[in-house]
Amino acid sequence: MIYLFLLAHLIADFLLQPYRLVVRKRYWDGLLLHGGIVMTCMFALVLVDRRVLALWPIMIGITIIHVIADWWKVHRADRLFQPPIIPFILDQFIHIATLIWALGLVLPAKELWTLPTNVIEQLALYGIAYVIAASAVPIAVMVWKDPSFNYQSLAAPARVRSMLIGIIVISLALFAQPIALPAILIGFVIMAHRPASIHPLDTPAGMLVILFAAAILGTTLNMMPV
Repeated sequence: MIYLFLLAHLIADFLLQPYRLVVRKRYWDGLLLHGGIVMTCMFALVLVDRRVLALWPIMIGITIIHVIADWWKVHRADRLFQPPIIPFILDQFIHIATLIWALGLVLPAKELWTLPTNVIEQLALYGIAYVIAASAVPIAVMVWKDPSFNYQSLAAPARVRSMLIGIIVISLALFAQPIALPAILIGFVIMAHRPASIHPLDTPAGMLVILFAAAILGTTLNMMPV
């Protein structure tokens, strides 16, 4: 079940958190809206596993801690820790640690830590890898290379390109290993030679991080007995 909750967290925190909401989280209405999205994504898991509904007190607790952690990041951590990528990583660590701790209170250790045991959990694990490669890593690159959002006007198309790159690379690593490495290398050389824009996601350094992360995720999944 941990894989389902991790996927719900990633969808809420990356796919369903646009830049406008990130900015609005400086105020309580933005924080509460994001918290509502986090809770909705967790409750939506009932559609694939009815056991989740019995965990409603845990999900409410996770949401409250998530909102508090985001408030701390926006109002404290961003000032205490530099560069901004550090509070970004700390924030994600807190969210994931909260999920593990909260679920550990109600689930047997064997169920919490074992590899996927059914098709739904296997699909969730693949979904986790794809969301990380296509959305979480590109956003991390933006926080790392453009913390002041100086290239915000170029961000939308750059994010679409990075999302496609992440999806393609992880798919190659998963399903076409013999051609994955040469295809990735050729693609990187072409994109580095003619970057689509000056946005950090389109620079050689940004693309290399996305390519490497997606390739590692795909290769790791391919080696797992799932």
